[in-house]
Amino acid sequence: MRFNNAKSKKWIPFLYFFLGVGSIVVMLYFTFFQDEFNQAKLWYVIPIFLVLILGMVYSTAKYFEFDSDGNVLTFVNKGLFISNFINYREQRAEFPKEKLKRYRIQNYIFFCKLYIYIKSRSNKTKRLQFNISLLSGKKRRALRQSLDKVLKHNNAVS
Repeated sequence: MRFNNAKSKKWIPFLYFFLGVGSIVVMLYFTFFQDEFNQAKLWYVIPIFLVLILGMVYSTAKYFEFDSDGNVLTFVNKGLFISNFINYREQRAEFPKEKLKRYRIQNYIFFCKLYIYIKSRSNKTKRLQFNISLLSGKKRRALRQSLDKVLKHNNAVS
């Protein structure tokens, strides 16, 4: 099974643009009307809030690709903003299906992570994490089914 979250790739740059222009407009507005906002502490709260939202979008908005065709599992996570020019946040894992020990999908309030536990050469367990926040519910179920199928096969062989 092979899939990715390419549909979400289209609207993330728009969201970055919207947040960037919005924060500039808010800063200019507060600069021009600074006398009215001196009593209220909005001068500090709103720009900090916009920066926090921008940071949250930056950390959770990642491209995810999964491939379980053949004897190898492939997971790819990379940034969405300038990843076409520079792979500055790429995380890639390829390993044989037999090395998969278990997995866990953890849902947090604003993002979702996939934890993969694999056997290393020294029979220790290694944990890898991938951000799957922008993956649709249907694709998350397909990911879960595919990994369950691999685990079931691994347990039957062992």
